[in-house]
Amino acid sequence: MIETELAKKFIEQITQYTEYNINIMNEQGVIIASRDPKRVGTFHEVAYYIVTGSEDIVVTSTEEDYPGVKPGINMVINIDGRREGVVGITGNPGEIKPVALITKMAIEAMLKYEKQQEELRRRRNRKEHFTNLLIHVEYPDPGELRSVAKKLNYSENIVRIPILCKLDDIKPEPFLDMIKNSPRHGTEDISLVLDSSHILIFKTMPDQERKLFADYKYIIAEYLSTALKWLREQEKNCKFYIGTFQGSFTQYYNAYRHCKWLEENADSGSAAFFYDYTGNYVRSIVPMNELQWMFNVYERELSDGFIKTFMEIAGALIKTNYNLVSASKELFVHKNTLLYRYNKVKDTLNINPIESSADRFFMETFYNFLRKEH
Repeated sequence: MIETELAKKFIEQITQYTEYNINIMNEQGVIIASRDPKRVGTFHEVAYYIVTGSEDIVVTSTEEDYPGVKPGINMVINIDGRREGVVGITGNPGEIKPVALITKMAIEAMLKYEKQQEELRRRRNRKEHFTNLLIHVEYPDPGELRSVAKKLNYSENIVRIPILCKLDDIKPEPFLDMIKNSPRHGTEDISLVLDSSHILIFKTMPDQERKLFADYKYIIAEYLSTALKWLREQEKNCKFYIGTFQGSFTQYYNAYRHCKWLEENADSGSAAFFYDYTGNYVRSIVPMNELQWMFNVYERELSDGFIKTFMEIAGALIKTNYNLVSASKELFVHKNTLLYRYNKVKDTLNINPIESSADRFFMETFYNFLRKEH
């Protein structure tokens, strides 16, 4: 179907370069655009004959050949194998044939371009709707999600993991294009620009090619290798926050939230993986009233000086995986000084988190409560 406004625009453009009268007819044989305004809206018998038949070109020599049709050449407008309409040039057929052929080629090229652009716009709109359902709607309609995904050719029964890229002084569109143009980006990878400093990718994980849970960090590093190389060469910074594996579109909302949690809480170089922070995450989502019920008496009975010491020691030990040497360096104190303070905490609370996993969990939970309180 040829849009009337598009046909009018074409007539306006083409008539700047020729004196011949040009008509564009739709699939019903009605003139929808013409250099002669009087003819717009009238029925063109030859055009209807061409659109509904098999002839690609009909030449008329006199007005008597067909009622309401002037001498000239009428050619089918064919878009992707479909007879969309007819373009007609009025004049001596022997003189205007080259003009008619060029005009036909021009309008077909223009219509194909517009059709491609319209499809891109529709896909962009569908993708925006799809990604909005994925990451902004906590309980989306599963049927609607799968319907839109199908139109976008995204499969659900595969494992993907989200990668949130936080850019520093980098334009997101060309950076995403760089990632998408890498050999490891596939048609099933879902990618989008969130804002001027964030890109989100739901990366497809390989199916039984490698040990997924053991190798996924290497797989992601390989996927981002082109972008990482460019960042080093340009001395630019970008942080990557990798969320959780998901196999259902309805769970992508949570996977994205895990990335955002990392952005707010992880402090580990250029990349942070959610599964390295599961303990911190679980503790962070425990309701404050639960922690209050557990630790309010501890906080009330312990001195401010002890709580300060506990916070310093616990923070350093948690950060260094309970390594006394590393923790002492973190606090800028001698190992023996740290050990003295640690023993004070150990005796006061009757815990030994370096040796006991249960005590370690107690220390980390109490530490998390005090962080929220103070």
